[in-house]
This record gives sequence, C-alpha cells and structure tokens, in this order.
Amino acid sequence: MYNSRKYLIIILSLILTICMLSPASHVEATVNPQELKKLQEENEKLKQRINSLEPAQPETLQNPPWETLQMPSNPLPITEVIQKGTKIPFDVIVDKPDYVRPAYEKHWHSSYGGGRWSYVPMRMHYALHRLFTTYDIGISAWYDFEHNIGFSVPMFQDPQALDLYIVAFQTEVTAVYTLGNQVVVVGNPKRQGVQVVTITTADIKPTNKDENLLVQLATNQGHEVDYSIISYVQPDFWAKPK
Repeated sequence: MYNSRKYLIIILSLILTICMLSPASHVEATVNPQELKKLQEENEKLKQRINSLEPAQPETLQNPPWETLQMPSNPLPITEVIQKGTKIPFDVIVDKPDYVRPAYEKHWHSSYGGGRWSYVPMRMHYALHRLFTTYDIGISAWYDFEHNIGFSVPMFQDPQALDLYIVAFQTEVTAVYTLGNQVVVVGNPKRQGVQVVTITTADIKPTNKDENLLVQLATNQGHEVDYSIISYVQPDFWAKPK
C-alpha cells in the first residue's frame, strides 16, 4: 500500500513537471487553429478593455484626470456676487426631486462603446461632483456629456441666443446671480433629486470675455457646494454663419 502510494506521487510529479516544461508550441498544437484564433482575439479585446479602465502604469492622478481650464482672474466671494451681482432669469427644463444617482450605469462598462466612458479616474471625477455645465454646440460633446453624468438632458438650439445648461444634482435651484466672470447658482441642498436649468449667455456680461467662466453652486448663506469652469462663448453663436 505504501509503495503504491509512493509510485502514484512520483508519477503525478513527473506529469506536472512535463506540463510545466512543455513549450507553448506544444500547447498550441493541441488546440484547434480556429479556437486558438478566437482565444487570441478575446485576449486582445480584454487587453483593450483593461487599457480603457486604468492608466498603463500605477500613478496618482489629480481631479479631474485631464488638463483643467484656468480660473478667471480675481474671483469674488460668493456673498459679494449675490449681494452686488445681477439676478438673472433661469428656466427649469428638468425637475426630478426623487431622482437617485446610480452608483454605476451599464454604459460605463468596458465592453460598452469600446470603453468610451469606462475610465475609472473619469468615473471618480464625475462621482465627486454635483454641478455640471455645458453648451449645446456640439453633438459629439453633448453625447459624451450625457453619458458621463449618467443622465439625459433635453437638447435645444435657440437660433436667437446661446444657452448655458447647468445640471445640479441633489439641489433645488432658487436663484442665479452673475458678476464679472462668475455665475452663482443658489439652491437648497437635498439628499436626492436633480434639476437642469438654462440661462442665456446674453445675461452674462463677463468682465473679460477672453477668460473662462466660474460657475458655482452655493447655499443661500453663500457656502460653496461645488463649482465648474467653462469657457465663455458669445451669445450670438448660433447667429454666426456656419
């Protein structure tokens, strides 16, 4: 009994050693060429999916994981913008007070759209913020904007003026003020919900049109909740010849 067990262990050890020392060509030879091609294609797809998920090398990335727009020079305190700025009208085009932001959307998966929205640092950036701004001046940019925030926004194109779209999660917007190159969106913080408001850029009269706009989400007391920096685009954008 002892000898039989001993011989069995020796035989298994030899088989394991042969498998470990066998060249890859031997393994490939035992696989059907079509199956091998399929495995190679799947392997390549998995490599591409990994590349869409994370940086090539371990590294620390700041938020956001791309080159940021420059702040306008000499930004003012929020309370000053509210007290001395101009209160401008806004339109609420989306109001969903019971909306709960999902932790994960299916189109963020690396197998969806070639991993276009699956990059983890990007996903973390959007999860960290409540305020997002955009213009409806590019279909591709708009498409990415919606997929990144995980929320669909009605798209309009005002032929007379250009609108600035402001998406505010977990906030009930009550007023919008502007002064210099700043726009302050005042609202009541909520645990859930989303609002999308639009303001016309004709109501924004920046001190310096060559600088970007600082859009801030704040409480009635002037405490900043979040902010977004966006380039200033002239209100007659749609009136210009294409």
